[in-house]
Amino acid sequence: MPSLERLGRVPAAHLLAGAFCVGLALALLVRETHLGLGLGAAVLGLTALAAGSGRAACLAAALLLAGVWWGSVRLDALDRSLLVPEIGRAALARVEVTGPARRSEFALRVPVRVLRFGPTELRERARLDLPPARSPPQGTVLELVVTVARPRGAEEEGGFDEAAYLRRQGIHVVLRGSRYRVVGGRGGLGGVGDRLRRSVTRSLEAVPAGERRSVLAGVVLGEDEGLDETLRDRFRASGLYHLLAVSGQNVAYVVAGTILLAWIVGFPRWAGELGALGTVAAYVLAVGWQPSVIRAGIAGGLASLAWLASRPRDRWYFLLVGAALLLAWNPYGLLEPGFQLSFAAVAAIFVLVPRIDDRLEGYPLPRRLAPVVSLSAACGLATAPILWLHFGTIPVYAVFANALAAPVVAPLLGLALAAAAVYPVLPEAATALVWVDGWLAAYLAFCARLVGGLPHAQVTSLEALGLLAGTVLALVLLVRMRGPRVGRAAALAGLGLALVVAWRTMPEDRPPPPEGLRLTLLDVGQGDAILLEVPEGAVLVDQGPPEADVAGQLEELGVESLVALVLTHPQRDHVGGAAEVLERVDVTAVLDPRIPVPSEDEEAALAAARERGVEVVPARAGQSFRVGRLRLRVLWPEGPAPPSDDPNDHAIVLLASYGEVDALLTADAEGNVTVPIRPPPVEILKVAHHGSADSFLPALLELVRPEVAVVSVGRHNDYGHPTPETMAALEGFPELAVYRTDRDGRVTIESDGERISVAEEG
Repeated sequence: MPSLERLGRVPAAHLLAGAFCVGLALALLVRETHLGLGLGAAVLGLTALAAGSGRAACLAAALLLAGVWWGSVRLDALDRSLLVPEIGRAALARVEVTGPARRSEFALRVPVRVLRFGPTELRERARLDLPPARSPPQGTVLELVVTVARPRGAEEEGGFDEAAYLRRQGIHVVLRGSRYRVVGGRGGLGGVGDRLRRSVTRSLEAVPAGERRSVLAGVVLGEDEGLDETLRDRFRASGLYHLLAVSGQNVAYVVAGTILLAWIVGFPRWAGELGALGTVAAYVLAVGWQPSVIRAGIAGGLASLAWLASRPRDRWYFLLVGAALLLAWNPYGLLEPGFQLSFAAVAAIFVLVPRIDDRLEGYPLPRRLAPVVSLSAACGLATAPILWLHFGTIPVYAVFANALAAPVVAPLLGLALAAAAVYPVLPEAATALVWVDGWLAAYLAFCARLVGGLPHAQVTSLEALGLLAGTVLALVLLVRMRGPRVGRAAALAGLGLALVVAWRTMPEDRPPPPEGLRLTLLDVGQGDAILLEVPEGAVLVDQGPPEADVAGQLEELGVESLVALVLTHPQRDHVGGAAEVLERVDVTAVLDPRIPVPSEDEEAALAAARERGVEVVPARAGQSFRVGRLRLRVLWPEGPAPPSDDPNDHAIVLLASYGEVDALLTADAEGNVTVPIRPPPVEILKVAHHGSADSFLPALLELVRPEVAVVSVGRHNDYGHPTPETMAALEGFPELAVYRTDRDGRVTIESDGERISVAEEG
């Protein structure tokens, strides 16, 4: 914009676009929708146009005010909802699927626009939760009966505030349904985008359904829903996940391919640039609303317009315009990790890559590898704080992974986009291109698995983060050293030392923390040890015999503290490992039934608790405890046990409830105890006394009607557990899934409070 003067060293175009972005961001803090603010911005802008000196500063102030006003208007629109008053109601709804479904263990989560709820016509965004079956295609219009529910807050989701996350997208309710009927498809630009997306997807079908096709869909369309969770995690851990999000590289290939095609067929350059505008618009419509693709699409379109208008291409201006348009549509986007990562990475490419390139000159790096190293290092440094803030992890080997993947990224993108372009006219050629591309996708998946599976592929602790910072510092010293060989040797020694220390002190790989309830029956042989975990803490019910090393198993699982330790009854196979757990794990309280029978293992546990100042609480029926959404209720015993009674008959019986999912933990209390106390229906039953003969078991099953039953029992035990009678009762009960630790190993049950999934170690 040469007609505008510069303010200091900042080009006026950058100043104006930046001022509008700042105003939109300020709207998150200062909500002001009064029309007077917008009129004031307009008047200030008109005054600035008529002014002489200081015009750019006045226009920047006007755009700042305009950004605050418009951002406030948009935020108010995003915060309005006609469906919130309908929470708790069920009705026939018509919804439009606006994006690909996300599949979890328990449900399909589908982004939709609600067109009608009952008799009310509306156009409001929502999330539709369906059973985990075939997902409805993007762009279809569905009719189904739904119940309107409130999204879960941070307390219910274990620290993740789902309600706030959805609200930033203009979503205020969750619709829960089951069967749906497809009644049509959406029209307008969204419908055009759906048709384009289907065309691109069809062009990839030459590759058989599976991993390779899913990787291609991720690279070309930013659609990672087809990847299994393990491979998706490996892409994240390796630092290659950015390849599954459409970026400026994709748009650059679209533009370059269009201009090259125009040149091949003999069209003038201006025709190629006009064609590039159209293909970029079509690609953005096909991919959908993602911050990275919108930013890249705007930059690509502005680059073509700049050439057509004979204006210089200003990449910073293109970046600011992209941010302004994204924030003008949704100022909440500034708070989203996708927006922050996309713009931080591009800014790093502009600022850091040239400096790193300069420093790498003269080092023995292959000519084609140096740009990959500088690009990966710059983007890694810029995005690391954002990844740590939002996800608590940072990939360690990202530069190495990107160097491995670099040879196939460009041809993979080029072949996939070429196949999509020629598919409508030459489907056979497209099939051949995609077949080759499938092998490149397989190599990319191999790189993700290889690097993401290395020990300590991700930094997940503050200590490791400090060690990684030391490694980065050593690398910086190495890059900066251009003098004597001694200096370089010192830097190399520092780098090696930092890597060795990091390698030796980083924690071993551990399962991720639970998102909901995780109930784990540890494999302790002939005994019991049940770990209940929620995001807010963990409870251990029984600790197995000493030789099971339950304390060591807790360490392997990453459990460093327990809210409560439950000693169900004083027998070695249940509390033999309790003392060691108390010595090695931070425990807040111990729950004990105080059964008056001699037990060296119980006495050792209580002595360890006293030594560490851990409170010991006598267990009595009617008590209840909460850990986040997890509620524990003591159903038995009712009072002190006579010394002559069987300790099994006075063992603690617990009911663990998480949302709508319940688990009955019976220890060694058989049906003669549990049937008279009339426990409620449950989804999960821990079979009593390792599956010993229990004539009351059929009555208990009829009473509680579980979906899953687990027997904690040792292999080849001397008691014949589980007995044939017990197994016959369990296996004969309708639709009951039965697991045994002697056969299945450690059994882990996950729940979101509505559904459950089971995994066994084998």
